[in-house]
Amino acid sequence: MEPMQRMTRTIVALVIWLSLIATAEASSLAPGAYVASGGTIYVGVRHGRSGPAANDFFDSTSQRTGDLQATAGLHLRSGILEKSRVIEAPRGRLGFSLYYAGEKPRATVILVHGNDPETREMGFIIPFFVCNGINVISYDQRGVGESAGDWLLNGPRQRADDVEAVYDVMQSDPHVDSHRIGIWGFSNGGWTAPLVAIHRPVAFMILKSAPTQSLAQNVDYEVEQTLRRHNAQDALPQALALWHAFERSLDGTGSWNHTKRLYDIDAKQPWFQYSLMPDLGIPIPPPPSKIAGLRRFITFDPRHTLLSVSATPTLALYGALDRNVDAVDSVTHLREYLRRAGNRDVTIKMYPDAGHQLIVSKTGYNGDPTPPERFVADYPQIMITWLAQHGFTKERMP
Repeated sequence: MEPMQRMTRTIVALVIWLSLIATAEASSLAPGAYVASGGTIYVGVRHGRSGPAANDFFDSTSQRTGDLQATAGLHLRSGILEKSRVIEAPRGRLGFSLYYAGEKPRATVILVHGNDPETREMGFIIPFFVCNGINVISYDQRGVGESAGDWLLNGPRQRADDVEAVYDVMQSDPHVDSHRIGIWGFSNGGWTAPLVAIHRPVAFMILKSAPTQSLAQNVDYEVEQTLRRHNAQDALPQALALWHAFERSLDGTGSWNHTKRLYDIDAKQPWFQYSLMPDLGIPIPPPPSKIAGLRRFITFDPRHTLLSVSATPTLALYGALDRNVDAVDSVTHLREYLRRAGNRDVTIKMYPDAGHQLIVSKTGYNGDPTPPERFVADYPQIMITWLAQHGFTKERMP
């Protein structure tokens, strides 16, 4: 397509969306691929622990994304089907769904959450995969939806146990090609996905903004970036000292009394609200029933796991301006670790103008997109292109 034609289509799509927002009230839509004036728009459902469910969308012409504000003028092109399940996994009840199209078995991807209390309804990414040839399995995070437990008290290894339980059950589903089950991990899920890949015959792995640093190192990076965003970087030594004391107390090498003294002093400072410590929502010291869970959550290093992912075709995507994950460090070490493991089918792409979500941004901070809110030029299409190149979007011959 010529540059002028591409620009014209983008402008037309933008005008359509502005018109829809101005002339119609938003209403709930079923997930699927919709058509508006010739362009394809993927509409999904996003639902966290609190607040009502909301439709979000991805416009494949303009790369626009966000919450769907209007539905007039949208016509369903391809719907998707859902089969919901609840199983008794090793760590308790686990709810999930298979999203699919057609009756024949297809390659299937299991979506792994980031560090959020999300349900299985993970937005437009589900119909995007399904309407482009890949079935999807998505689960409720622990303590959310139909899943028992507490997501905050599960580390990557425990989350991998959940994914592996789903994998084992769904291998025999008639809509799932048991030889072509892959995994997609976002952010924190990038610690979990490789664990699954070394315990199950995962056909492919897609990582989005996946850290290769330890959890403790990643906390240091996030704290620094958050303090800088609020011009409070001078307090970084104190903030990190508090986090390090907390981590040492969790692993038994430090004193909770010392951590509590630091906490009581720091909690009175203006910068404390940006230290990420309040997000824990627990007292210092935590109740004994929570310490083991928090230890699992905080003390994890993915290095040895990645050094064992020797044969899983891998696509990894990063935003160079990521403020949640040190993307430069992660790209360097992911390439090194997988090469040392003997993995020769690794594709890594770094987007220079994007943050954690791969949304175009000048700063890279979440919630600070460059208007209009849109993904970088070839995300999420790059995933389907890569899967097609590996033969996963085609039905397998019997």
